[in-house]
Amino acid sequence: MPMLELTKNELIVHLKLWEAIAALQKSIRIPLKNIRGATDDDGFLGPALGFRSPGTNFPGLISAGIYRKHGDRQFVFWTRGTHPVVIELADEKWDRIILGVPQARAMAAQINAAIQQR
Repeated sequence: MPMLELTKNELIVHLKLWEAIAALQKSIRIPLKNIRGATDDDGFLGPALGFRSPGTNFPGLISAGIYRKHGDRQFVFWTRGTHPVVIELADEKWDRIILGVPQARAMAAQINAAIQQR
């Protein structure tokens, strides 16, 4: 699963080699000023993600890559056994990032606290 690192100025999403290959994306760096907020939301799974282009999808096992729906672009990396944290963005190439993590509610709270402190 991706490792999230919060620094004073940015959120860094570290992807392992196999994750980067599945998602067709290297690690991601987002300035905190471009993060509008984060939530834990199971509504962003399966067909709700939209059209995958490009990436990897095995329903119920893994969703990884870029998904498009209603004009929005979102980067997704979710695997079975994890819970989605949805990070809403502004002024970035994606409208949101959706990542599967063990404790989505706690991660969302951490991200929201970090953007409040900046």
